Amino acid sequence: MRTYELTDWLGPQCTGPVELRVPADAEHLILIRAIAHAVSCREGFGPDESTDITVAVDEACTSLIRRSVPGALLTCRLQITFGTLRVAVSTTTFDGGVPSEHSFGWQVLDTVTDSVSAWRYECDPRRGTDHVVHIDFAKQFARGPRG
Repeated sequence: MRTYELTDWLGPQCTGPVELRVPADAEHLILIRAIAHAVSCREGFGPDESTDITVAVDEACTSLIRRSVPGALLTCRLQITFGTLRVAVSTTTFDGGVPSEHSFGWQVLDTVTDSVSAWRYECDPRRGTDHVVHIDFAKQFARGPRG
């Protein structure tokens, strides 16, 4: 998935992005889940879809928080584009390891979303803590978006 910048043109029928940056600590998960749920409800996702989105956001964030370096920020970005909610979560980790596709958490993500990917970005290969890991996923409206 492509990284979206705040200056990207969103076009008609696009709501553009909600981005939250918090310390990569489990105590902030409740806030991230609440925002994901509020965004999905505001955009017209049904109750089951909103639950799927909340679960996926929680799983992606939890997976990255477990790998994060002390003092790292966790970024969660939600964007509606043409009937699809795209979520991008990232943080700085020690080893840059992406979640295993065979892990239970990844299976949950794969089940409740329409697409999911994970990748890493090396900020400075000379430093041991500059491995930024990203998890991106998308969820389409089961029915047409609210008009």
